[in-house]
Amino acid sequence: MTLESSNETVGILYDIENAPIEMLDYTLGKARRYQPCRTIVISDWEAMPEQKRWEKLLRRPGFTFRQIDRTFYGKNSLDYALFDSAKILYEDGVRRFFIITTDSDFVRIAELLNSGEVPSYIIGVGTKQASETLRNAYDEFLVYPPEVKSMKKNEAKAEASKKNSANAARNEQGKEPAAERQEKAAAREDHQEKQDKPEKQEKNMRGRKAKPLQRGDAKGSQKKEAASNRVAKPAGAPESSDGMTVRLLAPLPANEPPLRLTVYQGMPKADKLEFIAQKLT
Repeated sequence: MTLESSNETVGILYDIENAPIEMLDYTLGKARRYQPCRTIVISDWEAMPEQKRWEKLLRRPGFTFRQIDRTFYGKNSLDYALFDSAKILYEDGVRRFFIITTDSDFVRIAELLNSGEVPSYIIGVGTKQASETLRNAYDEFLVYPPEVKSMKKNEAKAEASKKNSANAARNEQGKEPAAERQEKAAAREDHQEKQDKPEKQEKNMRGRKAKPLQRGDAKGSQKKEAASNRVAKPAGAPESSDGMTVRLLAPLPANEPPLRLTVYQGMPKADKLEFIAQKLT
């Protein structure tokens, strides 16, 4: 059985001694969605000194507010009066109820409403301090005030979880393309490196500079240069006065006598070549 909108009657039992007016107002708002049910709200409205607080609430359309009669006054007298009212409604065929209280004594009323062949559908409304025994006696239990912060936190967590799942799915789909992009980038880098290698080598060769000679190394350098200029004396090659072999670009004709050239060691290389050329001409 569920509490659905119909022409049946809904009974609201209000523990006016233990539940504030705000809890009743909250419950009436919940019950309104089940209208056009006939809704009877039962309590001891005359027992409270601040009765004027109820005047606006009691004029709310769509609800019937019924005053109960206590058979005695004292502790739990309201509980017994509401118990008797619930029994009357049940005998009249009402099977849908709201019970507004946090008092565990109202478990007796829930047991009464479920004692017949046709059980009732009961929605309890109370604070979060309500006992598990009272909560379990109802088909539903609504906590007042509503835990808005907790609801928002749960909604935020659900939304964050949903976004994380979507991001994970997108990342999973994008793994293969990302790997392909990395491979292509590595291939491009290798190709570019191969192209740049000869150019770098050439630049390095151009950028190399001869190490400047120290003063003490000048004579040694000249000796090395002279030694490097010495080559094996080919047959018929003219010989200089200092024993150095002069290499000719072309062999002398057979009928020409050998030439004997004098080359001065102190002359620069360029002057030596020019001097040799003058001698040959």
